[in-house]
Amino acid sequence: MEQDKKPVVLLISFYNQKSLGLRYLENALEANGFGVEIVYFKRFNSVNPQPASEAELALLGGLIRRFSPVFVGLSVMTSLYLETVETVNAYIKANFGVPVVWGGVFPSMFAERCLGFADYVLRGEGETPVVGLARAFSNGGDPRGINNLCYKENGEPVLNDLNDLCTDLDGYGVPTIGKTNKRLIDCGELTEGDPLVNALSYELGASRGCPFACSYCCSINLSRLNRGKGKFVRFREVDRVIEELKNAKANMKRLKVVHFWDEVFCDDEGWIDAFAERYKKEIGLPFEIWGHPLKTSEELIRKLKSAGLYKVVMGIQSGSPYIRKEIFNRPEKQEDILRASGILRKCGVPQVVYDFMLRHPFETVETIRETYELAEALDRPFELQLHGLYFLPGTDIVNKALDMGLVTPEDMERIMYAPISEQYKNWWKSDDKKDDEINFWYSLIFLTQFNLYKRKRRAIAARGMTPENLRKLKALVGRGEKLAKLRYYYRKGMIVAKGTLAKNIFKKI
Repeated sequence: MEQDKKPVVLLISFYNQKSLGLRYLENALEANGFGVEIVYFKRFNSVNPQPASEAELALLGGLIRRFSPVFVGLSVMTSLYLETVETVNAYIKANFGVPVVWGGVFPSMFAERCLGFADYVLRGEGETPVVGLARAFSNGGDPRGINNLCYKENGEPVLNDLNDLCTDLDGYGVPTIGKTNKRLIDCGELTEGDPLVNALSYELGASRGCPFACSYCCSINLSRLNRGKGKFVRFREVDRVIEELKNAKANMKRLKVVHFWDEVFCDDEGWIDAFAERYKKEIGLPFEIWGHPLKTSEELIRKLKSAGLYKVVMGIQSGSPYIRKEIFNRPEKQEDILRASGILRKCGVPQVVYDFMLRHPFETVETIRETYELAEALDRPFELQLHGLYFLPGTDIVNKALDMGLVTPEDMERIMYAPISEQYKNWWKSDDKKDDEINFWYSLIFLTQFNLYKRKRRAIAARGMTPENLRKLKALVGRGEKLAKLRYYYRKGMIVAKGTLAKNIFKKI
């Protein structure tokens, strides 16, 4: 009964049924005497994401009536799904008298815009201010003095100063798994229970912040926002990372693989030594990291491979030095990329994926040809993740495109805030038929990941874009797409098998 008397905060995540950030807010609120209810509003879907339906809004309304929260917090990490966030926000405002608070990356960068919808906005890291906000709402106090909080006064936005960045990330605790305070709303249905319990993968971060300043990414903008507030890139202790993973293994019976979503995985020698030793002994599951050409050393990769590293996703983004340096603000040179590629091959990382952003307004025939030439020079085997360039609001690349006259302000606004289905289509299925030669080289880039077609694609590249070559290229791409699909299912089956084997071995030890 005492538990029922706690003031409750209702937190909502969008298109992310794992939502690590909300689990940290949950820790902070519960440690300070508040009840927390979490709603995962719609599953992640990169193929055909759908907006909120009337049935799903009604289900959410039922939960708000059931829990009578002191406020509802909306986690808004990106502009991709703003359409759904605004729909949910409007529904809550029209039907309930509860305050609505937005937090996350997008509100941190665009607090004034978000105040056109939300009652309050929390900028920056929310673990401390969310507790102050819950106290104010539950006690009838005035929240306006809380750091990180934004609100309107006499119709004008007020943006409070930010707290110093937390230097002890381990103080935020370990996210909980399996508690009954979580549920999923998707496809017009409400499913009680933590959806993470039945997942095959667990996602976590061993750090916060990024040391790089890529123009298409919001990390540099968040770093600027927190300038003067302490060290932006911070790492957790190995002990707490292992503790979190042990908790995941204990509560996720189907767990097969671990994904580290750090912007760039730690390259501190002492940290890697401690992590690799303990991970191999105490966790033992295959794991994946994001890599960077300037943060890849043979010693580091060998240690991680020995611990269970099975996959590295490395962003290259373009084979053109001009595009990388002048447009994307990436400092690595061709030789750095090739050196890192050689290390990944030499260390025998089972799955290496290179990420490229192609066919965007900055691209020319010359720059995309340079990407093909770099892809040909990369050490094999590798896979490619090819996609378009998404203009995240507030990122430096938006102004680059506007200043160069490549996109009009009106078109940029439409691109950045288009419905979610249109944005995903532009990201994954960009197919600019206006420039056949760019598409010609794009197709050849796609084929570089298949050694089977090495001789044929190089012959086509040498002879150029003739009608006969276009016909041959179309047929090769069709075969390559089928191969990529088969490879995907094979990889998925292998990683599930490895994860199952690892868990069985640990059970016997």
